[in-house]
Amino acid sequence: MTTTIPPAGADKEPGRAEPGPKPVPDSHGPFGRVVTAPGNAATGASSPWVTWLLFMVPLYIAEFREVPEPDIERLAARAVDLIASHGDDAQYGGHHQRSARTAIAQGLAVLARADGGVTALGIHACVRRHLDCHGDSPAHLTLPTRNDHNA
Repeated sequence: MTTTIPPAGADKEPGRAEPGPKPVPDSHGPFGRVVTAPGNAATGASSPWVTWLLFMVPLYIAEFREVPEPDIERLAARAVDLIASHGDDAQYGGHHQRSARTAIAQGLAVLARADGGVTALGIHACVRRHLDCHGDSPAHLTLPTRNDHNA
């Protein structure tokens, strides 16, 4: 018995072209893109804080992906009130530290939906591709190390 191997493409319909490359997706996926951002000491944050934001903001981006816009506006207003009232607790500790930090991460996740995303507190977060994205630079794709705050 002789085995023959059909030529490549023999099983395809004649006259049918191969599909082209898939288009580049417009979004960064369910968690968006959240990376460390270059900045000066005045706008940066401590390494543990940046690391926490790099973890939490993508989770909130994913959580808010299917939330209707009116609910996002209510959530953003609630976060603004909490940050305005207890922002010092987020930085220095206090009774409302956990809720204030959570509100900051939620606020950054909401702001990541804006055109161009948001850059604050040592991170850049966005949900769609845009020009001059900090996440396109290979230098900003690494997590801060434990000793970054000692430099």
